[in-house]
Amino acid sequence: MQFNPTAVLKHCLKYSYLSLICALSACGGSADDEAPIASSSLISNAHKDLCANPRTGLDPFNNNRPYPDKAGSLQNEKDWLRAWIDETYLWYREVPKNLNPSHYATAIDYFYALKTPAITASGKEKDHYHFTESTAESQKKSQSGVELGYGMEFSFVSSQPPRKLIVAYTEPGSPAENAGIRRGMEIESVDGYDLSTSNNTDALNSGLFPTSTNQSHRFALKDLNGQRLYKTLIATDIQTTPVQNVKSFSTSTGKVGYLTFNSHNAIAEKQLIEAVDKLKNEGVSDLILDLRYNGGGALYIADELSYMIAGPVQTQGKTFFKLKYNDKTAVDPNNTWPFYQTSTISSAFLPRVLPTLNLKQVTILAGSGTCSASEAIINGLRGVDVKVNLIGGQTCGKPYGFIPQDNCGTTYYAVQFQGENHKGFGDYADGFAPTCKVSEDFKSPLGDQNERLITAALNYRSTGQCPAYGQAMGQSQAESKPLRPAIREIMTLEKAKR
Repeated sequence: MQFNPTAVLKHCLKYSYLSLICALSACGGSADDEAPIASSSLISNAHKDLCANPRTGLDPFNNNRPYPDKAGSLQNEKDWLRAWIDETYLWYREVPKNLNPSHYATAIDYFYALKTPAITASGKEKDHYHFTESTAESQKKSQSGVELGYGMEFSFVSSQPPRKLIVAYTEPGSPAENAGIRRGMEIESVDGYDLSTSNNTDALNSGLFPTSTNQSHRFALKDLNGQRLYKTLIATDIQTTPVQNVKSFSTSTGKVGYLTFNSHNAIAEKQLIEAVDKLKNEGVSDLILDLRYNGGGALYIADELSYMIAGPVQTQGKTFFKLKYNDKTAVDPNNTWPFYQTSTISSAFLPRVLPTLNLKQVTILAGSGTCSASEAIINGLRGVDVKVNLIGGQTCGKPYGFIPQDNCGTTYYAVQFQGENHKGFGDYADGFAPTCKVSEDFKSPLGDQNERLITAALNYRSTGQCPAYGQAMGQSQAESKPLRPAIREIMTLEKAKR
């Protein structure tokens, strides 16, 4: 199948931690404001890029073009937000109409009030995805795979007192790895504040989630043997490696490929193609795809990887992803995505026909950190009858997406669509339940054949049974999601060419 329109929409789905502040202390605002602005009289384009503090100079992430900002006011920024939400938000009818913008000190504060207050049957917020970030930071992460931090990813065993925070993995060559921090170590304190019980969430947030380079913070950690380490880490821009540990395991029924995939960003495309090439040359007949820490990124990456797993026969003429918008949004001719068969020109990798493994089943290692674009892989493959076995825990539950908007140096994310697979299924707001429920023990490195989830996956593949320490679950069966901090997940639309 050839799919080569002059322009298509590129989606990004992203998961990352918000500050622990929303998980460890109260978050919210007043719903009793008066004297609202008449939103129906506002048009977003009339207030776009009118800024209280306009940026000057050239934008390094937009071919060094001048920033679009023009002199305006805080009221202009708030009016743009109100109009943009009314025009594009998936649940625009549910946004409170009595919000007075003058009661909010900043445009960002106002934005966080501009969402549905509805609660789901399970008791969680219907929309817990609403968030913002610096436009510069957003562009660095999505385009270059650069993230501010120490180069260590956390796993929140418990985000409420008594809290427990484990190092899930470290990035190669990062300050964390260079300091000897390894998978399985437990964070005991941050700048002297006990992580398990301290009420000083500001101090914990500041240390765990630095907001600028060169911030220095002290950590006390405990390794798997109970040995304590004391490390001072300095925050920097980390060049992430989204694809790691590409290898194959020899079994009595053939070679099984494995790869760790941690983020759907632009630099992942080349690494995924090289990984599939390697596994194909090694003659693998099955695949374990480790998505347990992959909160998402660019949907076109999920699309390409799904095609590389399934191949042309199973995907010919079928839909990977279809978008459903609110009733105000014009029908988009590019809202139905096929399975892409060629790489895009969004990375430094030259466009080419994608390699394929042509698998009829795949085993995915998953958990609460498996979100957005990663869930789109699960849903997309199941939509074309590729059998997907999930080993681990319940995924995060994110069938919704965003068309992010940059305004005055802030990038805003508000839910604007829901996605479906070829069979029209997109109702997984509570996540996908594991085929075999297995908790992590963090005792072995990722990619090690003795690592607990990999062992469980290999065992399930050969026997069709969960190991003794696992629990079989039907694919439609739900479970309570583990405690974890508030998250932000992104499914964004950007123009791309194919």
